Amino acid sequence: RPNTLLIDSTQLESGEALSADFRSAAGKEIELFKRELIARTGDRQAADKLDDATLLREVMNTVGKEGQLGGNIRCVVSVSMLTEGWDANTVTHILGVRAFGTQLLCEQVVGRALRRLSYEIDAQTGLYRPEYADIFGIPFDFASAVSNKSKPIEPPDIVHVHAIHPERDALTIQFPRVAGYYLDTGGDTAKLTAKFTEDSVLRITPKDIGPTAVRNAAFVGCTKKLELGESALRVSEVVYRLARHF
Repeated sequence: RPNTLLIDSTQLESGEALSADFRSAAGKEIELFKRELIARTGDRQAADKLDDATLLREVMNTVGKEGQLGGNIRCVVSVSMLTEGWDANTVTHILGVRAFGTQLLCEQVVGRALRRLSYEIDAQTGLYRPEYADIFGIPFDFASAVSNKSKPIEPPDIVHVHAIHPERDALTIQFPRVAGYYLDTGGDTAKLTAKFTEDSVLRITPKDIGPTAVRNAAFVGCTKKLELGESALRVSEVVYRLARHF
């Protein structure tokens, strides 16, 4: 299985992002990804019609993660595509081989190596253990001004927890993704009944709903009283609408 991966827009749009050799070598991981996709979306057809672009993105998202598609990848060659949004926390070296358009792009690429690998607290300092990344290349000369030389430290012992398979598969707990709730009333045979009590009565008074009549009057002229039982249209508006048809 190859340890180096090339990622660029042309590679994604070509339709041949992954070679047949890679598909054959990563058959187990591809099947695992299909099962995860079905469990996540419930769409079995989407899992059966995986294209190379989707698989390549999954390889990029799982770089350095053992047992997944990108677990064996050790070197990623990117053509202006890993500036932001890629969270592989196993990146320890970055090499720039060409200039960038802006310094912001340089800083975004450097940020790919700033994801922490461990969040364990050091018992002696009470802080996170320091982690470092080596950055090479002329485009990243701005980072040399803030580089700190420190003594390398031994990595802490890591305890890996794995499920016992298949002896304890019967004890697996699955948490479904809830999309909504509904009340099953038993179909057409169910009959709903209502029980009204004193708490079911809503008494409405003019104080609650406001005035029920409005009297319009000017200093001189006629007076008009509008009540709830009358039409919502005033006489002048009725005359105007009738006049439009003549």
